[in-house]
Amino acid sequence: MIVESMTHAEVYKELEREREAVTTWWRCNLAKQRRRVLKSTHFPLSLWFDYTSARKNRYLFFTRLFDKKMKRILTGIAVMRFTKDGLTVYTSWLADHKLILPMVLMPHMFKRYSERAGVEKSGIDLVKHYFIHNSHGKDTRNNRVMAKSVRWNGEDHQACCVNDGVLLGQVVDGIYIVRTFITYDMCGGLQQQEFENCRSQILNDREMYDRAKECYNMW
Repeated sequence: MIVESMTHAEVYKELEREREAVTTWWRCNLAKQRRRVLKSTHFPLSLWFDYTSARKNRYLFFTRLFDKKMKRILTGIAVMRFTKDGLTVYTSWLADHKLILPMVLMPHMFKRYSERAGVEKSGIDLVKHYFIHNSHGKDTRNNRVMAKSVRWNGEDHQACCVNDGVLLGQVVDGIYIVRTFITYDMCGGLQQQEFENCRSQILNDREMYDRAKECYNMW
């Protein structure tokens, strides 16, 4: 079970211990959606699963299927960690059976997201809203980190573009730790145009996000 005293690396080690069991659960539940996938006329199709493991860890799965044969699948995994500072979320993505850079969303990031994106939610409801409404930009070199040198409030950050704005944080020991969130209109200088270009790419596939919103009630 994830406890407050664990480091980020220790949390991911804990999750690795139950990876096989959790993945088996997800595959079984995904298989139950086969009939729905075959009947669907819109792709990508988004499916959402909520699960508490035998080790008492809270998981959210957000799965996107790109064809009826269910061969092209992108799966995001978010795990909740409750602390005195708020809710920390540990994520990882599986694409073509390869793990993309793990990302930790800190409580301060969700606080700023709620304030700056105008989302009047908190706790797990806020986490669900964030993942339903945001997809993460990435490139092949940086595995989701879109800019390597961003100055914000006098500190250096690495940035990641999402639908609603820009995540700012640092990569530590192969883990992208997101510390805060800014909207696109808060960006300045040359970064503003760079981020807007990234945002345009993310928003190109509007159908994906419309389908994700339709699946909100599946939680």
